[in-house]
Amino acid sequence: MTGRNRRRRRKRKSNIDFVKVFFFLVTCLVIVFAAVVILSKIISHKDRYFDEGLAFYQNAEYDKALDRFADALSEKQIFSRNKDKNTRLYMADIYMKTADYDKAVEEYDTILQQPSADKKNVGKMKEIAQALADFSDSNYAGALPVLEQYVKDYPELYLYIGTCYASMNDAEHMFENYEKYIDKYGYNSYLYAQYAAYYISIGEMDNAYGYINNGLASDNTFQKELRLQEISYYEKIQNYDKAYELAKELYELYPEYQDGVDEYNFLYTRVSHDDE
Repeated sequence: MTGRNRRRRRKRKSNIDFVKVFFFLVTCLVIVFAAVVILSKIISHKDRYFDEGLAFYQNAEYDKALDRFADALSEKQIFSRNKDKNTRLYMADIYMKTADYDKAVEEYDTILQQPSADKKNVGKMKEIAQALADFSDSNYAGALPVLEQYVKDYPELYLYIGTCYASMNDAEHMFENYEKYIDKYGYNSYLYAQYAAYYISIGEMDNAYGYINNGLASDNTFQKELRLQEISYYEKIQNYDKAYELAKELYELYPEYQDGVDEYNFLYTRVSHDDE
């Protein structure tokens, strides 16, 4: 009897349903994982900071936007790689809009290190940012080939290309590129300043004065430069009293503008100060 009982016990099947156990464990893991993801989003302020940064960006409040985007990047959150990439893209665009091109290059370079980055488009933007950084450093020869490569996609680059040619005393290509920019975007104070400087350099003072006046009546971006050119105009026609009057005004308005300070100091030694 003992031997038979052993044989019977061997034939008994296990009551454990391993398939059900497997699916139960998988379900538990999924629930735990979902809970961790949800908890991560609840604890993190990343989404809120990003949304606030985006609102500031859309209102052109770029300093505030950068602060909020930086806050968003500092927040830890599971599966936030794409969110961080988009955040950096907005930051890079702000740096481009505010002419902080070196920082834009850094952001694009950081994005390119991510596996999911759009290598082609982000790489192109990094090249443009680097070219504009070279332009800002007066490395016009280094900037020009890249600017010309991408100008059909970004016609606003005609403005920078024109200035590159102006630096090379190539008036024909300067005018050609400036006119392409003007056809699409119109004049701005920068262009008025560039045209005024060109006409002063070749002694066409009436044309220079017209561009100076138009520039002073336009946007405020290049007011200091236009005022300095106005001083130069009066120097060229040897009206030093008027030039000094304008230089003094420029100095008082922009005491940290070194070119204006230098011009004021130069003219101060060349006019009478009996009435001061």
